[in-house]
Amino acid sequence: MTARDSGSVQGEDGGLLGGLSQLASCAEQALVQKLPTLLTPQLLNPLAWAEVTVEVAQRSVVAAQQLVAGQALLGAAEVLSKGEVICLVLDLAKLIDVPEAPPFPLYELLGRAYALGPFRALWGVEGLGREYGDSFWSQGITPHAILSDARTSELPSRSLTMLNAGIGLSFAMHQLQGTHAWTPEPELRGLVAEDVRLCRDNAREGYVGAAFENLGLATQSFHPQLVSAVDRSLRQVAPEVLGYYWHGVGRSVFFDLVNFLPGSDGLLFEMAAQMAPDEATRLSAVAGAAWGYVLVTQRDPRVAAKLLIGPYGERLAANDAFANGVASAMMMRFDTTPDAPFIQAFLKYRPSPPDPRLAELWDRLVRVPGETALAVYYPVIKQHQRLGDIFEYRDLPAFVAQLSQGAQGTRATRATAGAGPARRVPA
Repeated sequence: MTARDSGSVQGEDGGLLGGLSQLASCAEQALVQKLPTLLTPQLLNPLAWAEVTVEVAQRSVVAAQQLVAGQALLGAAEVLSKGEVICLVLDLAKLIDVPEAPPFPLYELLGRAYALGPFRALWGVEGLGREYGDSFWSQGITPHAILSDARTSELPSRSLTMLNAGIGLSFAMHQLQGTHAWTPEPELRGLVAEDVRLCRDNAREGYVGAAFENLGLATQSFHPQLVSAVDRSLRQVAPEVLGYYWHGVGRSVFFDLVNFLPGSDGLLFEMAAQMAPDEATRLSAVAGAAWGYVLVTQRDPRVAAKLLIGPYGERLAANDAFANGVASAMMMRFDTTPDAPFIQAFLKYRPSPPDPRLAELWDRLVRVPGETALAVYYPVIKQHQRLGDIFEYRDLPAFVAQLSQGAQGTRATRATAGAGPARRVPA
């Protein structure tokens, strides 16, 4: 078995030098993949440069305010965490010795991904799903039932959400490879339809939404000039996927290059909202941005509290999109790494020194949505194997009530009719 890199797994306590070495390696690959998305005809337009200048200027003003407030180190910690996550999703092969040639020892590699530690494992499993999907393309094989056949029937439950997300990223990147701003829309529509088909054909039952979502992330990250065109294609071939798509777009906005600049915390949510074409997709885009923000920064709740909730909390509370993203992020995090020590510490954060306004906003936007999700929504959604459905904005109380009522109706039917095994009533 040949490996792509001979380095050993670097645990979460591997030290600053080890972390910086890993990030330097993955940053090179990330830039190679990102640069073509920047070299677009739009950048030849002087107006585009004016927009970039405005974006930078806006963030510079906020960054200066953070510096005065002594919050620069929190911003640096956020940037480091973003880089770490990109490394884990795009460059996992070098971290856990993914083989270049078949066979692909999925179960063994999954153990190595979890050995990275509770924070890194979530993203490592998503990266592993992408590598697993890519292993079929590299052999010239169109993936079929790769997470629902006998080979993967005994995968641990906690790995399924992000493995399904990862294969979705593989499919989306493969389908969009070679597209550009002038790709004919009928051709693009066919590629989008095939991506949707691949997700349906390969995802584990109940998890296909996690695979759908990465079409948005891949489009915004590597083909931003196609975001609107892919939206139009989905409206024709699979409108039921739009919420997942825009959730992924919003998640990608959090990782957008301009949002690595200090002072981007609140502005990135405005960016996500402004990109979406209507209210329904806007809610999913903001929820996706919240999903990414919370999961990446939750090891140190002061980042979210002081850089985001404090300055922008009232604005984020104008609707429930941000809180919805927090709720779904906490469920997915708990499902993937239930023993992560920072889950409860993040939710129960209290400002120090005491700040009643910040505490109230934190409770409204983070603690209450997160705790309710874990105590009330997650057990029902997990029981019904519908975790893929939370990768879009949706009315979680109504969704859970519908699942519960469906189960009650099924049990009543079985009791009165003496029927055989119950069929799940779709929500």
